[in-house]
Parts: sequence; structure tokens; C-alpha cells
Amino acid sequence: MKLQPRLLADLARLTTALDSSTVDLAQLVDRLSSDIDAAVSAVVSISLTVIVDGEYFEVSASTGCSAEHSPASSLRLTLADPHRTGIGKYLLILSGTAGALVDFAADVSYSLGLDGDAAVLDEHLPIAGESGQIEHGSHALAGVSEVNQAIGVLIAGGRSAAEGRAELHRLAAQTGRPTAEVARRTLRDARGWFPPRAP
Repeated sequence: MKLQPRLLADLARLTTALDSSTVDLAQLVDRLSSDIDAAVSAVVSISLTVIVDGEYFEVSASTGCSAEHSPASSLRLTLADPHRTGIGKYLLILSGTAGALVDFAADVSYSLGLDGDAAVLDEHLPIAGESGQIEHGSHALAGVSEVNQAIGVLIAGGRSAAEGRAELHRLAAQTGRPTAEVARRTLRDARGWFPPRAP
């Protein structure tokens, strides 16, 4: 499986934002996809979804879904971290070969010490007639960036980062709109007064 240039560029930006000399996200994702590719036949796609404070972040790599490589089996792993709360992590693997993920699921569950219900087989396949791409409701990086910028605006207005995030969630719940849309509106409204003009 080859990582797409856009994904590599996004991972490079995220790596730069981490400001760590020991972390290279593109290299980690490439190694993960290579290991899965070697262990599972006919991999169609791999998606890692992380949920933090109700916000969805996803990194996906795929080979594309041609007719001969339509997903025929799936494995969704819930990657729990006993030391952290409020965070969900899920790895979804799609294969074009039926039954290709059974042994892999058993091996990974044993190796990582996952609970018995952490590995779910063949329940996350596209519905017949769909394009083969599964929507997870996750925000694109652009949406995540807008949320973070809106939190920055609220911080400039005197709130803490936690208070800013909570305010966006409150407004989203109040209006019934996605958090990213509320963030875009916050940024649009702020353009009239932020940043303050020099005297």
C-alpha cells in the first residue's frame, strides 16, 4: 500500500506541529501500513480514528476500490488505553479477501492484550451499491484546524483552552450544528474585530 502525497503532506504538517525530534508520523503510518500489508492479503484500506473530547480525527490510507478489490472482510480494533479517559482509538482494516482478517485479529488481540470484544470482524463493510468508502463522520484536517483557530480566538478573548473548547461544544449543542460549522462562524464573526488594530 502506497501512502498518497496529500496524506504524507498532512502528516508532515502534524509532525512539525508536534515539535518533537523523535516522532515522524509519516514514517509511523508507513510502517504500520507495510506491516499490515505483509500480514493480511489484499488490503483495501486502513483507517485510524482517534476521538478526543467528542472530536474525530482520522488518518486513512487506501489502495482504492476497484471491482476486483472491493472490501470482502473487515476488522475493527478498539485500542484502549487504561491510563487515559475521554479518548477513543479505533483501527479499521478492510481486505478484499473474505476471512483474511480472522487470524490477524486473534494474533493482534493476544499480542496487545485486548479485551475479547475489542476485535470486531466483518461488521464494518460498505453497504452493497456504495462506493466502497466508509464514512466515519470524522472531521477533515481543515475542519480540525478551524476548530483550533476558533479556540485560539476564544483564548484571545480571555478564556482558557478548555473553556474555549467547552464553549464551542455548548454552541454546537445549542444550535444543533457540527462543531466545525460553529467554529467557522466564530472565525467569520471574529474577522471584524480580531486581531485588534494598532492605535
